[in-house]
Amino acid sequence: MNMNRKEMTPGEIRELKIRRNRIKRQRQLRRRIVIAIAAVIIIVSSSLGLTSILSKAAETPDEYKIKTYSSVMMPFGSDLYELAAQYMDSDYYDSCEDYIKEVRFINHLDEDETVQAGYYVILPRYIEEF
Repeated sequence: MNMNRKEMTPGEIRELKIRRNRIKRQRQLRRRIVIAIAAVIIIVSSSLGLTSILSKAAETPDEYKIKTYSSVMMPFGSDLYELAAQYMDSDYYDSCEDYIKEVRFINHLDEDETVQAGYYVILPRYIEEF
């Protein structure tokens, strides 16, 4: 329809307005559908995220471990590595060397200093609390 409005009959003008209004309503409907879908996606994703956060916060560990310190007498013929093997908790230390570094720090021992049998050494320990 390449005619001017002046050349159109009143019925053709009315049909043109109806067609434009229909196109306008279809665009509005599409926008509303897109907005509704986006809102549903946002609500679902945020509720899933909130649910996962709350479920993690509500989880209680099976056991609690607290860090304590014990004074242990160095047995005859043993060294810090043997004590580390006996008292170290692998959940909290990556290696025996890490545990021994902490033992040396707590007891103010140098790297090359050895502990004699009969001396007391303070050792970090993790015990379960119920």
